[in-house]
Amino acid sequence: MKKNVNEIMMLQYRIKRYQAMGNGAMCQALNGKLQKLLAQQA
Repeated sequence: MKKNVNEIMMLQYRIKRYQAMGNGAMCQALNGKLQKLLAQQA
């Protein structure tokens, strides 16, 4: 459980970084991973 929380935080951070760089494709890929992790949490 704790590992997933850290993973989610890390993904959210990376998504923000890629958005800041203007890398939309990478953002979408990371968002997909993030959604899967959040779905597992529920």
